[in-house]
Amino acid sequence: MTEPVPPLDQRRLRLTSVLPVWVLAVIGAVLVLTLTQKDSFAWLLLVFVLCVLVSFVLQLITATKDGLVERISIASSGAFVVVLVTAVVLLAR
Repeated sequence: MTEPVPPLDQRRLRLTSVLPVWVLAVIGAVLVLTLTQKDSFAWLLLVFVLCVLVSFVLQLITATKDGLVERISIASSGAFVVVLVTAVVLLAR
């Protein structure tokens, strides 16, 4: 049986497992905006799917079940917001 993770460790886990997903989403969004001329939305969808997969992998690497759903939700929601803003920019073009 695993012991509960102290709050300070939870905060550090959240930072180390959520921020990389957000950074990946921003980098992917910038690449989609700058490099794609055609099928930009398909590439944007691929960026979001990749972010969700990386989020799950990072959570599995931490091997901590306390707060798992919260960290996955935060990481995926942040990536979704980045993709949503990028989609609005693509529509405005």
